[in-house]
Amino acid sequence: MTKSGKGGNPMNDRAVSVLENYDLSVLRTYKGRGAIVCETDQGLKVLREYRGTEERIEQLDRMLRMVRESTGYLMDAYLRNKEGGYLCRDREQNVYILKDYYEGKECVPEDKENIAKAFSHMAKLHKVMHVPRQEQEQEQAVSINGLEQEIHKHNAELRRGKKFLRKRPHRSEFENFLLSNYDFYLEKAVDLETKLLKEDFSEFYQKCFHEGVFCHGDFQYHNIVFTGDGPAVMNFEKFQWGSGIKDFALFFRKVMEKNGWDAGFGVLCVESYIKEREFSETEKKLLVYRLSYPEKFWKIVNFYINSRKVALMDRNTEKLRKIMEQEPFREQSISFFEKIIYNRV
Repeated sequence: MTKSGKGGNPMNDRAVSVLENYDLSVLRTYKGRGAIVCETDQGLKVLREYRGTEERIEQLDRMLRMVRESTGYLMDAYLRNKEGGYLCRDREQNVYILKDYYEGKECVPEDKENIAKAFSHMAKLHKVMHVPRQEQEQEQAVSINGLEQEIHKHNAELRRGKKFLRKRPHRSEFENFLLSNYDFYLEKAVDLETKLLKEDFSEFYQKCFHEGVFCHGDFQYHNIVFTGDGPAVMNFEKFQWGSGIKDFALFFRKVMEKNGWDAGFGVLCVESYIKEREFSETEKKLLVYRLSYPEKFWKIVNFYINSRKVALMDRNTEKLRKIMEQEPFREQSISFFEKIIYNRV
């Protein structure tokens, strides 16, 4: 029998219909971040919607279990259902996965102690996140979409967004504000792409691929919690083949934005990471390029192109103002970051 969740709310029918597919007893459920946390006779689990393929989860589960077994680190482990698969559907045919869940204190990006621990643990993970490829994986095409392709795609979207905006006969306040600042950021983005075209990182990408190196893909403060048994990193569903520098760049940017690009936080992030794992020379180059790209501006344009909801645009006006206010500090911090990793300070 299913018991009520925390706060006295009964477990919703949708969750019940999905959890019946698993060989476990559910004691109670409660809402987590975009998911349903389940107390079961096999420990804490989390039920989460999923939009990928079953093959990807099977591959990810194999990789993470190998890392967990060799290190003891707390990370995702996926449960198979009664039929031996990883995916289950509710009555509306929404797809779900069930995996281990860890309760603890979520990383606070403004807390220096938290950030030091998080970047240190990220580095430890990056040292061990490489697994032997299975035969069918070795047969896959080995071309990898690196930073060059990513930036090229982003810049194409920026050009398309500007073209659309210029043709708008009646622009909103947000659209006028966006357009008035467009060239400043587009020039930065195009300049970075031009510099990247002079580089060749293909050998580095291929080496990572053949060695089975992978990264989290969405390493943010809400995906790491501090438990009594150590840090736990969750939500690997966006994993990618390649060096962990994408994880570092994403998390570094998020922390710096939360702290107004304060240089002290930048030093803390870098020093906490390199105490456990040094960057290679190629990684240093890629990191500087990745951090130099006006990612936040591209995200606003991307959101605008794909939604165009007036109510949401007002909020993005404030976001764009904040980006512009932080831009001088962002540039200073990136310059300082480059000096730190090249030992020039």
